[in-house]
Amino acid sequence: MSKIKIFKCKAYAKINLFLNVFNKTKDNLHKLRSLVCFVNLHDEIIISENKKSVIEIKGPFKNLVDKNNIAEKTYNIFSKFLDIEKKYKISIYKNIPVSAGLGGGSADAAAILKGLNYLNKNKVMNKDLYKLAMKIGSDVPACLYNKSVLFSGYGEILSPVPKIPKFSILLINPRKELSTMKVFNEYKKNKKNKNTMFKNKDFFSWILKQNNDLQKYSKKFIPEIEEMLSFLNYSNNCHFSRMTGSGPTVFGLFKKKKDAKKIDFLLNKVYPNWWSGVYTVKT
Repeated sequence: MSKIKIFKCKAYAKINLFLNVFNKTKDNLHKLRSLVCFVNLHDEIIISENKKSVIEIKGPFKNLVDKNNIAEKTYNIFSKFLDIEKKYKISIYKNIPVSAGLGGGSADAAAILKGLNYLNKNKVMNKDLYKLAMKIGSDVPACLYNKSVLFSGYGEILSPVPKIPKFSILLINPRKELSTMKVFNEYKKNKKNKNTMFKNKDFFSWILKQNNDLQKYSKKFIPEIEEMLSFLNYSNNCHFSRMTGSGPTVFGLFKKKKDAKKIDFLLNKVYPNWWSGVYTVKT
C-alpha cells in the first residue's frame, strides 16, 4: 500500500507599503503599482489526496470564509490546466483576518497552487504557475513570489527590490470585512501611470511620502479606519501609519519591536473589541 503524500505550507499575510491605482483600461480594470512585503502572520495549509474533494476551514476566522471560496477556484483552475481528475482534501487554518486587505485568500491560493503542483510531481512549470496565479487574482502572483516585491500592471509584473530595512508592524483591524470590489467601484480618481522609484537608501523618508490611493474611499464604508490611523499617528515612536490593500486593516511601522508591543498593549485596553498584533517583515 503506497503512502499518502501530504503537503504542508504556511501562507503569509501581505502588506501594501504603498498602493497606487491608475485609470481603468479597455478591460475595465485598474492598473496598479505597489510595494508589497510579507509578515510572519500566516494561515496553515495541508493538502492530501482523498476519495472526494473536501475543503476544510478551521481557525479563529473560519466563520467568515465563504465555502465557495478562492481555494475551490484554485483547485478547479489547476485541475483543468493539467487535465487531472484526482481529488484532494484541502485544510486551511485561518489566522489571517478575512476581507481585510491582508491578502489572506490570495496567500492561501498561492500555497494551494504550490501544494497541488508538488503532489503532481511539479509538472507545471514556474512560468505557467504564475499564469494560473494571475487567473485567480491580482495579488496571487506576488503571494506566489512570497518575498518583498514591487508589483505593477494588473499584478502580473513583479520586480525584485533591494532588501528592505528591518522594522516591526502593528496591524489593527476593527473586526469588520470590506469588499475589494465595493471600494474599487467607489474609486473615481483620475490618475495617470507615473513611475515610483524605490529608494532603499533613504527608505523610511521615502516610504513616508508614498500613499494608498484607496484609503479615503475605504473610509466611506468603515469610518473606524480613520480612528485606527489617528490612534497610530499619535502613538510614540510610530514612524507612520497607512491602510493596507483596500482595507480595512491599517498598520503602524515601528523601528523597534518593543515600541510596537507597548502601543499594542495600550490599544487592547482602549479598544478591546479590535483585532491587533505585532509582526515582523519576512525576509
